[in-house]
Amino acid sequence: MSRREALLQATKALLWRRGYAATSPADILKESRSGQGSLYHFFKGKEELAALALREVEQESSQRIAAVCAPDTGTGLERLERFLLADRDALQGCRLGRMTQDPELPDSLRSTVSDGLGRLQAVLADAARDAKREDALPAGLDADALADVAIAVVQGGYVLSRAHQDPSRMTSVVRTFHALLQLCSPPKQPTRKRPAKARSGPKARQTKTSRKPRKVPHA
Repeated sequence: MSRREALLQATKALLWRRGYAATSPADILKESRSGQGSLYHFFKGKEELAALALREVEQESSQRIAAVCAPDTGTGLERLERFLLADRDALQGCRLGRMTQDPELPDSLRSTVSDGLGRLQAVLADAARDAKREDALPAGLDADALADVAIAVVQGGYVLSRAHQDPSRMTSVVRTFHALLQLCSPPKQPTRKRPAKARSGPKARQTKTSRKPRKVPHA
């Protein structure tokens, strides 16, 4: 791994653990095991390094969600379920979502967070629209609003889990929302079997009146 890449990887890890304001250039140098001056050799400063690191995080997150929830990966409802029930580190928090709580987050990083959550919302909204077309969700449901609610449920699960230091809070909220989605599914109409048509014509009459021919004993 190059020295520049080591700095980026260290910054990704620190942003996730501490956020932007609580991460200093000295912390990054220590985490990456880099010498003094290495950061400013490759970057203008902490903000440029953090902006590039967070942009990589956003791209990685977008690729993962596309692989799990893209249109060719299943029905709309299956894709929504996959997002909700995915494995998560509930105590660590969302790599993008937790950055929104940072009081000193520069605009260069905030726009990256907004872009990442916007891409996630678009993927989930597409899944919701497909679920409506497939009669798995009510036709009158707002797909964009449902996608926002799904994201809010997961982000709220992170907050509850971290507040109580209990990862089961995440499991509880996402499974409950998943159950509510299933309750929203319109009931499937039973398929009615058509009654068999009565046969008519000479062939039918022949069937009714025909008898089995008697066997003639051999002489």
